[in-house]
Amino acid sequence: MSRNIIDLSGCKWQMERMRPGQGEKEGLNLLPAEYQGTHFSWNFAKVPGDVYTDLHRAGELEDPYFGRNMHKAKWVAEYEWWYCRRFGVDEDMKGKRVYLEFEGVDYSCEVWLNGTYLGSHEGMFSDFKFDITDCVSFADWRGGANMLMVKLNPPPKNYRNCGGKKVNFSGDYFSGLIPFGIWQPVKVVALAETHIESIRTDITVPKQDLANINATFEIDNVTNKTKNLKLVGYLSGKNCETETIKFEQDIELKSGINNIEYSLDVKNPKLWWSWDLGDQNLYDFRITLVENSKEIDELSEVIGLREITMEYNEGYTREETEFPWTFVINGKKQFLRSACWGGQPSFLYGQNSLKKYEDRLSMVKEANINNLRIFGWHPPEVPEFYRLCDELGITVWTNFTLATQAYPKDQEFIDGVLHECVATVKQRRNHPSLIFWMGGEEVFFSGAHEESGNKKLMEVIGETVAKHTNVPYGLASPLSSPSAINMGFKAHESEHANGHYYSGGGSFMEDYYPALDCAIIPELTAASAPSIKSLKKFIPEDELWPMGLSWAYHWADIDILINLNFEVFNEYKMGSLEEFVNATQIAQGTVIQFALETYRRRKPKMSGVALCHFITHVPDIKWGVVDFYGEKKLSFDYLKRTYQPVLPSLEVVKRRWDNDEEFQGKIWVLNDYYQEYKNLTLSWEVYDNKDINITGSKTVNLSENSAEKFEDIKFTMPKTAMDNFFVKLCLKDSDGNIVSENEYTLLVANQERAKQKSLEYRQKADAKKDKYDHGIYRYWDDMWEYE
Repeated sequence: MSRNIIDLSGCKWQMERMRPGQGEKEGLNLLPAEYQGTHFSWNFAKVPGDVYTDLHRAGELEDPYFGRNMHKAKWVAEYEWWYCRRFGVDEDMKGKRVYLEFEGVDYSCEVWLNGTYLGSHEGMFSDFKFDITDCVSFADWRGGANMLMVKLNPPPKNYRNCGGKKVNFSGDYFSGLIPFGIWQPVKVVALAETHIESIRTDITVPKQDLANINATFEIDNVTNKTKNLKLVGYLSGKNCETETIKFEQDIELKSGINNIEYSLDVKNPKLWWSWDLGDQNLYDFRITLVENSKEIDELSEVIGLREITMEYNEGYTREETEFPWTFVINGKKQFLRSACWGGQPSFLYGQNSLKKYEDRLSMVKEANINNLRIFGWHPPEVPEFYRLCDELGITVWTNFTLATQAYPKDQEFIDGVLHECVATVKQRRNHPSLIFWMGGEEVFFSGAHEESGNKKLMEVIGETVAKHTNVPYGLASPLSSPSAINMGFKAHESEHANGHYYSGGGSFMEDYYPALDCAIIPELTAASAPSIKSLKKFIPEDELWPMGLSWAYHWADIDILINLNFEVFNEYKMGSLEEFVNATQIAQGTVIQFALETYRRRKPKMSGVALCHFITHVPDIKWGVVDFYGEKKLSFDYLKRTYQPVLPSLEVVKRRWDNDEEFQGKIWVLNDYYQEYKNLTLSWEVYDNKDINITGSKTVNLSENSAEKFEDIKFTMPKTAMDNFFVKLCLKDSDGNIVSENEYTLLVANQERAKQKSLEYRQKADAKKDKYDHGIYRYWDDMWEYE
């Protein structure tokens, strides 16, 4: 092999706390690689990881996720933390350039090796490296002759000053605990003096039987002489059968960084598609450098041959939408049946694992989701996440971590953000699953944002990112909020459909969701409690029921959940913990079904909708259809059913129908496949336990990638009907095989009286908020009284 790599990841790290400035005064940076040196009794730690998880493992912290312990752990961020790792190096690294590579440190650090100061770094997402050729030791000592010391500085406390450079830690589902740590692998890498730094592939698919790879190879010649080498490349199928394509190019490399371009045509390519459009064909793209007939370096990437373009949504003029929002993969338009990812699996990234990613992403595909949106409150995901999405055929929309703040305008801040954005793109740009970059999350959302430099910052990010990838970029989401419109954006671009949830009973779903009129919905909220089994893992026993403070501490909007139960069931469901929990999950599922089907029926005028969230990164009582512990909620099945690519769908203007009132419904069929269906039988059944029995069927043909209304249902609600009634829809092929099924639970009740009762409850909830604001203690008045 032309490269030698030692991965320092694992459990051989050790760590110790110091007051700011104390570590260097004590000389920790000068510690040698002694077997029983000063560090011998330090806590053992894990890299990749985070400080809190290491301290919890060592018994210095109680579980941060239990009860209200996150606030008890805030002292950790007041100290600097010293991490050390002893290691040896291989003899065959001699004669090469040896580098110490950090793939990611959150947030600020300084590094020493064998007492030699290597440098400092700031920014969570950018990788960085040091040339350690002159200070690495090849001596054969017990446990290794090299002592690596990393000082983690106390993390920043004001997210406004580090947005875009660090994961968000401030908002309505954060406790204010600030994560930090060596969150990505650390490696020792020995390279030839001339080596490949990175590979960029921009793919175009001008027609189905031809793909083009426009490749750029960044090559570093660390000598002070110009070199003439041969670049040899190989393209071969990784999970598909292809012939290997070999290409060569003589190259002249000046001292320093060289960018070499090469264009490769691939005839009859095995294209990469999302799972609902085709196969997930992947290729190995291997590049070597040859000097005097000897291979001196090699680097490879796994790529997919796919092109992403954007088209304007049908039905909107350029006066209504300025930007295109329809995603096109290899010439085929795709409706995004999306979800906001809501991860990483753990906010404290030392608790993450490949298995958690594998389990949760398999559930994403099971739920019929074809796209995940990583929005700006969460970090761009780790490489393994994108690799899994490549393999599963799940496309990804990735935001940079700029969210909800009025950011500084000074050039130093902007340059720091751009540095992190470019590094983020370069690390991920070759993944075929990555189809969209976005600048900000809710950064055109308030009066302060209108007066800030946020718009200019998002524009500059887009201009900068475009120099490093041909994947499309969007400024921010939403673009049609009142503040965004005040800033000059069009009224029908994108909206966050969060108003129904946050209104807490101020409007019913039937009134709120159909009223939104925009090209795409990148965020739509619905919440519930996790199972009792999961609740017991993070809520103290004496706070489980009746609900105690830890519920609100874990972001339960208790009054909203209670009133949402009423909206869905016509009762609050407060008889027991089990009744309440199950009701919240069914209520969440009911909202998901109504809202997502409403927007799917608008295709192609609307091009996508994203449920917020799929998972959750902390144990919470809020978003997610899969809870923190990986357990599916009852709402998961609603999402899975609602996102079937072929779906019979019922449109109703309300969920409550009174006795003697005429029920009116419309039956649609949605088809997201590029496949026509002929002679399907569409059947429907409306029934209750005794009084209602309406059935019917008809033969239908489905066009590819379509949404079409096929039938109206009307009947008079019987005088004796009460409580609930149900609607079942079914599609069968000519052989009687079920293609798709759907079902709904509706209510026999008076809609207007229910709205009034809901508003009355909301008014009581608002009175608490007026008195106590959004603090968690608003549900317990006695918290403010001391005897």
